Amino acid sequence: MSAGIWDIAILVSKWLSYMAMLAIPGAVFVAWLCRQVPTGGPELGKGLISHYLLPATVLGILASSLFFLFQVGAVNQRGLGGMFDPVISQILAQTTLGDGLRWRLSGFFLALIAAGLWYIARSWPSAATATKKVPWILSAQVLTILAAGALLCMAVSFAVLGHVSELGIVSRLMLVLHISAVCLWIGALIPLHVVCRSGARDKSEMDRHAVHMLMVLFGQAAWIVLGVLLVSGLYLAWRLSGGLSGLLTSSYGQWLLLKLLLVVALLGLSARHRFFLVPELVLSGARYLRRSIGFQIALAASVLLITAALTTLAGPPG
Repeated sequence: MSAGIWDIAILVSKWLSYMAMLAIPGAVFVAWLCRQVPTGGPELGKGLISHYLLPATVLGILASSLFFLFQVGAVNQRGLGGMFDPVISQILAQTTLGDGLRWRLSGFFLALIAAGLWYIARSWPSAATATKKVPWILSAQVLTILAAGALLCMAVSFAVLGHVSELGIVSRLMLVLHISAVCLWIGALIPLHVVCRSGARDKSEMDRHAVHMLMVLFGQAAWIVLGVLLVSGLYLAWRLSGGLSGLLTSSYGQWLLLKLLLVVALLGLSARHRFFLVPELVLSGARYLRRSIGFQIALAASVLLITAALTTLAGPPG
């Protein structure tokens, strides 16, 4: 297996792990927002956790494990069997690659515990005999804490891997903030796209009002998240590219500029949602909003692919 094929395998596994890392906090975030909608909100978020948390967790564990095995195979260069070389695996496990894998898998296993508790909590009332009271460990607060811990672990995994690990503590803290903001914002898009089905024009007015309130709450929270994302992202772009000249002249900087342009397009669509599509939702339904969110999802997937390529096939200048 040639080095080029290993690079592609590493790229795909990294991209899949990114998708899983987005889905976990995104689903929990939207489900939490649904609980804040007084009428119809809990019904909107009813299936988000069960449909996204467990599948994303399993995908993340598999993709992250394959990412490490592909790295072993790329070093070994002895075909598929080389992925399981115990000596090289032990050596890589003691590097920053191993540190990143441990943090990332810790995050996914916290999410797996949260998913398990969610399924137990969902079946608890029917299984209870003497009492209907749900134990505190099955409460929504515990689920939120576990999801927040999972998000933190996954964000820290980026800070100990790749190019940013060579920079100072400020840059690594900025990356943790940046990844957390990306997971909350981009990760919420697919759950919101699904929820918008309930706001279709042929649905009841109560459903459309619930979706409208959810989108208003998301918009209010998103601007805070986007502020963190932009400040941290611009700081990291400047540090990694080596300034304006690096952004314009190096291949890494030019790919980074393409990524920034796609992010600007995502921000433009978010502004369109906030000021035009969401206010019209109750009257015209969520069809146009859902279509626009679908376009956002496609752009976000492209941004993640470029990010995976930047950290796999390219490097900062110098």
